[in-house]
Amino acid sequence: MKRTEVELQIQILGSVRATIHGQEVDLGPPKQRAVLALLALRADGHVPLDDLITVLWSGRPPVRAASLVHTYVARLRHTLEPDTPRRQRTNVIASAPGGYRLTVADNQLDLLQFRAGIREAAAWHAAGEHEIAFTTYRETLERWRDPQLTDLTTLLVEQDDIGPLRQEFLAAALDYIGLGLESGRPEVVLPLAERLAQAEPLNERVQARVLRALARIGQRAWAIERYADVRARLKLDLGVDPGAELTEAYREVLDADPPRPDGATLSADHQPPWRGPAAVVDELVGRTADLAAVCDLLGDYRMVSLTGPAGVGKSALGMAVALELRERFADGVAVVDLANARTGRELVQATAAVVDEPGSWHAKGCLPLTHRLHDRKLLLVLDNAELVTDEAADLVDDVLRGCPQVHVLLTSRELLGLPYEAVYPVRPLAVEKEHGSATAPALALFAQRAVQIQPAFRLTESNLEAVRSVCRALDGLPLAIELAAACLRTQRLEALVNVVDDPLRRIRPRRRGLPSHHRSLRAAVNRSMELLGPAEQRCFAALGAVPAEFGLEAAAVAGRAIGGEPETLQMLLDRLVDKSVLEVMHGASGRRYRMLGTVHALARQMLREHGVDSSAPASRCGCGCHTGH
Repeated sequence: MKRTEVELQIQILGSVRATIHGQEVDLGPPKQRAVLALLALRADGHVPLDDLITVLWSGRPPVRAASLVHTYVARLRHTLEPDTPRRQRTNVIASAPGGYRLTVADNQLDLLQFRAGIREAAAWHAAGEHEIAFTTYRETLERWRDPQLTDLTTLLVEQDDIGPLRQEFLAAALDYIGLGLESGRPEVVLPLAERLAQAEPLNERVQARVLRALARIGQRAWAIERYADVRARLKLDLGVDPGAELTEAYREVLDADPPRPDGATLSADHQPPWRGPAAVVDELVGRTADLAAVCDLLGDYRMVSLTGPAGVGKSALGMAVALELRERFADGVAVVDLANARTGRELVQATAAVVDEPGSWHAKGCLPLTHRLHDRKLLLVLDNAELVTDEAADLVDDVLRGCPQVHVLLTSRELLGLPYEAVYPVRPLAVEKEHGSATAPALALFAQRAVQIQPAFRLTESNLEAVRSVCRALDGLPLAIELAAACLRTQRLEALVNVVDDPLRRIRPRRRGLPSHHRSLRAAVNRSMELLGPAEQRCFAALGAVPAEFGLEAAAVAGRAIGGEPETLQMLLDRLVDKSVLEVMHGASGRRYRMLGTVHALARQMLREHGVDSSAPASRCGCGCHTGH
């Protein structure tokens, strides 16, 4: 056995990394790491130089592409065999006709270890050794730390090998789940089956495994609900009916014995159902205290509203709270996304699509929610409700009065104003380091998102001040920070410091898989304008002529610019506060107002475009700034 077979370990089924004697080594910049990733991905054969060039430069290689690849390989050889003379460093990356080959043993590369483990498990299964096979499957699947292969996908853009590799995990996981059902362990394999079902919502084999597992732990009603969801989604997205395997699994559910009334068959490992948009499992940066506080509020109140300005992270916090509290509600969580709702009917339709079964609409098109939810112990999450505030207030009032075990968590830029509503304002992330934290939350979020674009990115002393400048200019707003970090795909960090001076126009990275108002700062802020009436919009535009932070004296100047009386102006300012466009502060100098930089930029733009008369003489606000400054 070569010395390198003992020392070296390479991993690609999670973060692409390598260790020598257990110590991680620096694999260099992204393109250099991509070379190793592709060699490891094809560890069973050689990789032509042309394939490496195509992957690294997406079909538009520079003139010196071949020379650059040779340089990357030479550096990797030095990294992976540091103690070997330069011309003898071919034990790990060997030259092959027209390319290179990764020469490692099965126990050196996690992909090869995975494949060997699955072969071993299948052999034990074929030999009738189900216990050994089940254990081998479980231990082998645990080696695969990221089924979505996020790091590989980032490094090897549009690489055809990644899709089949994901299918390897799926096939092995299905075999493991099938063996668990076969050997009477549905409660053990159900968590993995449900994770697969979230990632593969239209895969009928996966959904059939979930139905069978639910039926065998006594959760027949949940299995019937799941089948209805899958059937409706297959019809809507693909225009097809369930196939033979899913239909057969559903028959098994219908034939299963009903669960015991005391719920004794419920597995401790099983999670109550989650209906509606799935929560994105991602680290929630800088929100530990917020998460705990909102969970506590929902323990004391049946209705909690998360309010705050555009892009502050209300939806992300709401989803995290729902995940945290899911086990408290026997009937789970129902998430209703109201981003596209503009009328009461659309609100009811969106809610019905989540909490009710297909085909159970009232003849007049109005779902009797109080009847459907009366006996349920459920957390109802109404997300992005700001454009249907009045209608949402009516719906929530009806549900909470008629459904004693239902709790409601609402995210909106405007509170509902119900007498029993507990309001939790969501604040931007701190840009300066807080007591007991290693890094300021806003900077930590930027670094986390930057790594997704540039895997080698790290927050260091050399770039700390630039990152802080970006986060400060964006007021610590999570959405703005994430969008700014996404710009690193085409911008250098040094240039990004200047880009954030005009965030609405210049921070526009391409983003998919998100609500339309989360794809750009302009869209997020413009959505706030939909909340405002004509008088409120005129007042807002007039405030573009005063500083982002101002006192009542400066506000009076804006009031004269739009011809408003002091009492009317005060009422308009209060409305802007209620709708999270302004923040009010009380101090020794009296009441003051503050507008986030992104919002203030829109006010200035509207002032220019709509021609609000701002020619009133400039005066000083409470802090001494000229209002025309």
